[in-house]
Amino acid sequence: MSGLRIGWAAPWNMRSAIAQSAAEVAVELCRQGHSLTVLRTETGPALDLPPRPAPGAIRNLVDCSELELREAFDIVVAHIGDHAGFHGALPAAMQRVDMVGVFHDAFIANLAFGCLDGDAAALRAVLRQSYGEDSWPVGQTFLHDTADVARRRPMLEWLAQRTIGAVAHAKHYAARLGRVCLGPTAVIPLAFTVPDLPPSPAPWNRITIGVVGHANPNKRIDQLILAIGASPYLRSCCRIRVIGEASDDMRARLNQLAQTARILPLEITGWVTDDELRWQLRDVDIMSCLRNPVLEGASASLILALRSGRPTLVTWHGSYAEVPPHLVLGCSPEREAYDVMRHLENFHRAPALLLAMGRQAQDFAESHYSPATYSQALVSLLHKALSNRPRSAAKRRLTTTLTGFGLALEDAAVTRAHTALDELLSREGRIVS
Repeated sequence: MSGLRIGWAAPWNMRSAIAQSAAEVAVELCRQGHSLTVLRTETGPALDLPPRPAPGAIRNLVDCSELELREAFDIVVAHIGDHAGFHGALPAAMQRVDMVGVFHDAFIANLAFGCLDGDAAALRAVLRQSYGEDSWPVGQTFLHDTADVARRRPMLEWLAQRTIGAVAHAKHYAARLGRVCLGPTAVIPLAFTVPDLPPSPAPWNRITIGVVGHANPNKRIDQLILAIGASPYLRSCCRIRVIGEASDDMRARLNQLAQTARILPLEITGWVTDDELRWQLRDVDIMSCLRNPVLEGASASLILALRSGRPTLVTWHGSYAEVPPHLVLGCSPEREAYDVMRHLENFHRAPALLLAMGRQAQDFAESHYSPATYSQALVSLLHKALSNRPRSAAKRRLTTTLTGFGLALEDAAVTRAHTALDELLSREGRIVS
């Protein structure tokens, strides 16, 4: 089987975790004999960030014409996330050219809001097609409450309906992709490696809990603070280190909460390089990957935590509940603080048991989140999507007709029509163009 010519549409800078994962898979694809051109999807100031190294040429997607994309590549793979600056070139390109979508996030409402410039009329038109009339109550701001937006209008369908194949990185949102994608879908565990992480430190009289990434509300740092503050055993010996950025408002809020809970002040490093990340992890005992709501498809910071060999706190839902339960410290959604307190006190009393858990999790992560395994599964999906292209075109025409009548993509009638079309084409054994 000859190698594919792949357009690799992704952010390509050192600040994007999606770019890191995409880069690791890109190297594997080239090792397998495929040719690959990076198509940078950033817009605005993000496009001025220095590019990562690449195994092939690098171009800006905004500079590529439809004809160029069709002639230069057998298939274009779009890496889709929720950051408008990092992925802003994708929506317009996906209207012009068939792409296989890799959905790194299950929630892309911020991307939609940014790419549609907050235009209420344009947003409502997209919402009517994807979710019906009631998904955005009149008088409510579009991004008013993350949990409510994730439930009513995550916007996943906005771009998934344009794809001729789709990848989910965990099972919790795969069915949503499958309902609207025009072609085959697959669940492929996220590929992410972080070599040369420092080993877990030897237990001593202080416990450091590490949180990696931007300090936003859904990381539930407040629950860590409440858990430590509620325990006389933990208040004097536990500290929280946020290895990432935080807005001034978030810093003030967290520090005020820490003062009220009478715990040690938080350490917030700001953005760090990969080498600085390793340095900041050197004395971290436990990793926190609490999330509520779950917005990502799968979590690069969770994989980093598992690969580090440290006991890891997770909120038990979404992709976090798809890790074998004996490998993580599960916490109930909406009441994480109580479970966090229980787990930290257990570590305080008997660290050896949880350190053994961390080592088991490390072995699991090294085999489960492999770029080589990922690239092989992706290539299989790409070939399916290419052979399925005529069927995808027929389904697109049918979808356009049905949504033109005012039906939403989630309407049962649309699902039944797609099923009937698949059955008809399978029975006929041919595609009518």
